[in-house]
Amino acid sequence: MAEQDHSGTQSFHWNIRQSAAVDVPRLKELGVAGWETTYAEFVRPENRALYLDGAFWSLAQLERIVRDPASLALVADDGTGLVSGFLTVEPIPDNRVELTRFYVDPTLRRSGIGSALFSAALDQSRTTGARSMLVNVFADNLVGRSFYERAGFQLTSLEPTIVGDQAVGDAWYELDLHRRDARSDTRSDLEP
Repeated sequence: MAEQDHSGTQSFHWNIRQSAAVDVPRLKELGVAGWETTYAEFVRPENRALYLDGAFWSLAQLERIVRDPASLALVADDGTGLVSGFLTVEPIPDNRVELTRFYVDPTLRRSGIGSALFSAALDQSRTTGARSMLVNVFADNLVGRSFYERAGFQLTSLEPTIVGDQAVGDAWYELDLHRRDARSDTRSDLEP
């Protein structure tokens, strides 16, 4: 929902809510759009298609995460029910969580959706008692890496990985969820 503020600029208000099974097709659609726009420069089209057709992006896998009470699947909608962004957070060993998917409609990037989702995910992860959050980003995804670094994540490793028949780099980051300077605000400078 867009409103005009006193300066005449549009501001947006997003409803951040737990995802439901009915959202799953839209989650996949946003993931595909994100892959096709964000990774086009360094993951070849045939390898993007192969990955997007795999288990990680299957409707069954997305629905499993949405229904899993131990996982977090948040969506941002504009008040009309249209999902414009989402993220998933899944538990991993040692009382940690991993941010596994984080996508915003490419036409709405830098509108505050990502920051609102991210802030809610940090807050909810803290309330579960998780000690830290991990995230994996393609090493060549400089915008994504910059986002996480501004949010206080620390690079823990750079590793090679394979997408289809192509070698690419993975950058792994971790955020101590209880560190005082771990950011959970929704400032626009955090927006990718």
